[in-house]
Amino acid sequence: MSRRAKAELDSSNPDRWMAEIIYVDGTQATIVFEELEDLDEIVEAGPDWHTIDRIVITLNRPAFGSGPYSST
Repeated sequence: MSRRAKAELDSSNPDRWMAEIIYVDGTQATIVFEELEDLDEIVEAGPDWHTIDRIVITLNRPAFGSGPYSST
C-alpha cells in the first residue's frame, strides 16, 4: 500500500518497516513506512542520494520484552 493510500485509510496499525539512513557525514535519519516500494520516494525527497553511505532496513517491531508475547 502506498503512503497516499495509507493516508486515505484510518489505520491504527504501526508501519511495517523501519529504515536507518546513514549519511557520509555521520548523520542519520530513522523512518518508518508501510511498503518497501515507499522507500524510493522517501530517499528521492532528499537530501541528495549521493550523500547516503548505507540504508539498513528492518521490520518495525516492538523492543524485546515489550510486545504482546512478553512475560512481564
